Amino acid sequence: MRKLSLITAFVFVLVSCKEKNTEGAVEKSFSVSGTLKNTAARNVYLEESVLSTSQKVLKDSSIIDAEGKFILNTTVPGETVFNLRLGNEQFAFVSLVNDADKIKVEADFSKGYDFYSVSGSEASSKIKEYLGKSGELMREKYSLEIQLDSLKNIAGAETANAAPEQKRKELVEKLRAYTLQSVQQAKSPSLALFILATYQGQANNPNFRMNPFSSEELVGLFNEMITKFPGRADMVSIRDAIQSQIVNAVWVGKPAPEISLPDTEGKTVSLSSFRGKYVLVDFWASWCGPCRMENPNVVEAFHRFKNKNFTVLGVSLDFKKENWQRAIADDKLSWTHISDLKRWESVVVPVYKIQGIPFNVLVDPEGKVIAENLRGSFLQQKLEQVLN
Repeated sequence: MRKLSLITAFVFVLVSCKEKNTEGAVEKSFSVSGTLKNTAARNVYLEESVLSTSQKVLKDSSIIDAEGKFILNTTVPGETVFNLRLGNEQFAFVSLVNDADKIKVEADFSKGYDFYSVSGSEASSKIKEYLGKSGELMREKYSLEIQLDSLKNIAGAETANAAPEQKRKELVEKLRAYTLQSVQQAKSPSLALFILATYQGQANNPNFRMNPFSSEELVGLFNEMITKFPGRADMVSIRDAIQSQIVNAVWVGKPAPEISLPDTEGKTVSLSSFRGKYVLVDFWASWCGPCRMENPNVVEAFHRFKNKNFTVLGVSLDFKKENWQRAIADDKLSWTHISDLKRWESVVVPVYKIQGIPFNVLVDPEGKVIAENLRGSFLQQKLEQVLN
């Protein structure tokens, strides 16, 4: 199961970076303790995982003593998801919900997928259960995909591929159905959010060849959860954001407003200079977590379709040039980039009525917007539709 902790790096593909307001609330304390065996790490960290924004907030740290024991303490205004991360690792090895005052974790890193146990928290045990079952289905699906790839260039492959491809599709639907059941049966709102975010994050990655929930399905699920768990403002915010993207498509069918801003070398570049091509105008920033998580999807789409009269124009809401340029290099964004380095004061914000990023519009060769806010697998699906 440890390898599946990587999926906690994914977030809802429909959630954006926005200016945030926070309100005070009564803080509740809780602790996580236990024993970590067979690790060279000397420290363990407790991070709050804000599923609606992808933020990871460090709450406490502990030295792992000679016997592997540790204890972590923090206070939070309500129930949410937390991660445990070793000092020498980038990703969490356990995700928890603070539905109890005291949670105990026992882990042995010499073991395989089922390497830890959790007690004292029903929701945390359900996280482990979901990751275990979904992990088994994902590994079985991956084995079939390897088999299918190996048969591609063999004579009669189409016939030979039929059975494993049908089995692969059945596994995809089984995982989707299991996720839906797990969300609907969850007794904890944070557990429901975690499961849905985990699945949707995977399913919106085209490399996983899965079946994400549509925007309409997500709205329906959130309506159910909001009724079941009243008082969860984060659920309402996410539901409203998805709903607004369904009903408030601002630019589709309209001419794309002109943009003329300096590129990384200071040369002014205009959107109209790309006339004759399909252009994804991608609004992002180096400081925006969801943008950085979405960048690999844009990179893959760019390389897949760049020889089919398609390109990307990156428009950044950065304010420090060095951060902007570093993110371009780190994320391997090998297309044209422009910015006036004014963050939310950028001239493009009111022109394109930008409420949050990442945000994009797909412009056709005549300069008309034919789609907007294409995220995850929906970007390649749309490009496949218009370019092939």
